[in-house]
Amino acid sequence: MTGAPMPEETDRDELLRGKRRIASHAAERDYAPVARSLLWKLGYAVLPAEELPNPELRIVREDRLPEVAALAPLPVVLITDRREPGAGDARVVGTVRRPAGVPALYQLLQTALEEHPRAVPRVPVSLRATATSGAQSYALEVRSISEGGCLLAGAKLPALDQSLDLAIEFPWGETLRAGAVVSYEQGGRVGAVFHGMTLAARARAAKLVGRLLEQL
Repeated sequence: MTGAPMPEETDRDELLRGKRRIASHAAERDYAPVARSLLWKLGYAVLPAEELPNPELRIVREDRLPEVAALAPLPVVLITDRREPGAGDARVVGTVRRPAGVPALYQLLQTALEEHPRAVPRVPVSLRATATSGAQSYALEVRSISEGGCLLAGAKLPALDQSLDLAIEFPWGETLRAGAVVSYEQGGRVGAVFHGMTLAARARAAKLVGRLLEQL
């Protein structure tokens, strides 16, 4: 008969429930500050390889590729110091320059592991928002947000393909104002894609979303 799991194993499995398991063959200094912590909040458990059974993908510093050669063949995201890495390894699905930051890692993890990959992180939230479209106005709640758009709920919702002027209130007092188009409906909510944003406005949106992510 198989013995019961050790308490620490039980705790670990519970902690990892719902997370994608990523084995890290890299040092903490190979990642941007708090990158692994933010990825955890986005659903990716990036842990030292020796602490993680049955990973789905490996993040490997380039000079440590030989140590994974004999391991089970899994997709590899490579961390490198070079501008033009030449790993020549069929397992490598993407390369990130050191120190590896969240945007690049997130996009590669999404592409490698998710059926419908996202290009940028989407953060679950509950934020007040208002929208206008011609003579119509809407009192809304933002349920999730990324630098590219948001998911909206409310008693009265705009129609598909409707253009909006959105104002989203953040907990620390800032407001994001953006043009948007309702592009899809999902479970009684609608998804709006930001449009017409300048590079500076998009950078500000990304910064606001990043701050939300840090507060999760």
